[in-house]
Amino acid sequence: MTVSMSPEALTERLRIASDLADLRTERRLHGKIDMSTAGILARLREVEQLRRTCLGLARLRRQEA
Repeated sequence: MTVSMSPEALTERLRIASDLADLRTERRLHGKIDMSTAGILARLREVEQLRRTCLGLARLRRQEA
């Protein structure tokens, strides 16, 4: 499985995250997360790399069993 990094796919994921987020003024700065395009892309790439690592470890575990 691959994760699309197209502008449309990123926009949709951001829209979903925004819908789930508590964006009230008093809560907005609590996370202090870099919401710049570069920050978001860096986090998405990190998550994708972690996913690949987990899948690879699962494959190794199955091979050892």
